[in-house]
Amino acid sequence: MTTTGELLRRIEKGGTLDELAAEFGMGKSVLMARIEFMLRAGYLYEISSREGQGCMGCPMCEMCSVPGSGKMKTYVLTEKGRKYR
Repeated sequence: MTTTGELLRRIEKGGTLDELAAEFGMGKSVLMARIEFMLRAGYLYEISSREGQGCMGCPMCEMCSVPGSGKMKTYVLTEKGRKYR
């Protein structure tokens, strides 16, 4: 089983849920459950754009070429997460 430290190190490098799930050989729902755990434990922080609108609050939203813009979440490691990894 993939450790929390391994996931944190990989999340820090960036990527999509599909990429991470495939790399670790787990379903997206399992990966999301692990991410939710890491959020609650204080290892990750979810970045939201202004006014809680997600990507729709981003000034670049209209020009963005990211598939699924408007539904995307971004996570960064907290200080606690950086220490854990």
